[in-house]
Amino acid sequence: MASSNWFQPNAAPGRAGNAPATPVEGQSPPSGGQEAPPSSPFGGGAFQFLILALPLLLIFVMTRSQNKKQKQLESNLKAGDRVVTQSGLLGRIVDISPNSPRVKLEIAPGVNVQILKSAIQGPDPGEVAAADAKVADAAKEKKS
Repeated sequence: MASSNWFQPNAAPGRAGNAPATPVEGQSPPSGGQEAPPSSPFGGGAFQFLILALPLLLIFVMTRSQNKKQKQLESNLKAGDRVVTQSGLLGRIVDISPNSPRVKLEIAPGVNVQILKSAIQGPDPGEVAAADAKVADAAKEKKS
């Protein structure tokens, strides 16, 4: 009986006469029944874990750094500071409470709005440049 199949065909499952497959005469059955998994060139599971863990660790460290900077900015705010918000509003802090997450910001004479402290991006860049120019002028006058 010369056949290219390793096993004789089985009857459909659930039908009568469903016998276990038997090897064809003259051929040996495959060894072990299970194939060995292909070897990974990069070390398997440990490498895959590192590939997933390193970006997550990087994201965690970057987020922690940003949160730290924001907390420091919020703790240094005081009434009278000129600030810029994340939406681009420029204004002066009128009222600030250490226990409240909100500050009152004057964006125009007589126009006050309440915003979250977390929405403050930093000091007004125009004010910082003007303050730097005043310091530079004062330094020049001292040298003269």
